Amino acid sequence: MSALQDLLDGRELQAILFDLDGTLIDSVPDLAAALDASLEQLNYVPAGVGRVRGWVGNGARKLVQRGLAFALEVPEQSLDAALVDQLLAVFFEHYGKQTCEQTVLYPGVREALRHWEAKGIKMACVTNKPARFSQPILAHFGLEELMPVLVGGDTLAVRKPDPAPLFLACQQLGVPLANTVMVGDSVNDVAAARAAGMPVACVSYGYNHGAPVADAEPDLLVDRFLDLRGNVR
Repeated sequence: MSALQDLLDGRELQAILFDLDGTLIDSVPDLAAALDASLEQLNYVPAGVGRVRGWVGNGARKLVQRGLAFALEVPEQSLDAALVDQLLAVFFEHYGKQTCEQTVLYPGVREALRHWEAKGIKMACVTNKPARFSQPILAHFGLEELMPVLVGGDTLAVRKPDPAPLFLACQQLGVPLANTVMVGDSVNDVAAARAAGMPVACVSYGYNHGAPVADAEPDLLVDRFLDLRGNVR
């Protein structure tokens, strides 16, 4: 029995929506490299991968804000928006050149996705990362064929925790919300799924900007991606 199927109270599991960063991939090394290169290009001190790991989870602009606040030793709310915009543009330039240099799939991801594909379950990627960065990552790891629908952070005018990206993914997959489960690693994933009226499972190893995702009270919390698959006979 699938661990995700158990969340649907007897309804058939027809589709799974997956977050990307911190759920399917560990992208922090490349994000940190791009942020540090951007900070150094603008004559700021680099932040380092350790700090960046606690900063990710709220989108690129928030990551850049945290990096700039660290470099200037000021509160985020006091930052000049023009400086943030400048750093963000440089960050996008660097990250666009190195999205997959050090990024890796988490253990068990490919095996589990192929298992669900074999069961006829449709899959989509719903991420706050811009699609122009997400699509090359999915292609790099050969995941496009497994999840042909991608809703990125720039696909709509809103992002998670707004439920609209989840609605769009289900529409493009041609599946009912009632037969779909969201899988992520952050409070944004939980909030989006709650607002969409669908169950949500989370992995404990993700980012969630440094806070335990258990605090968001997902319907299911696992330590390994393969645990989402449940017992396989």
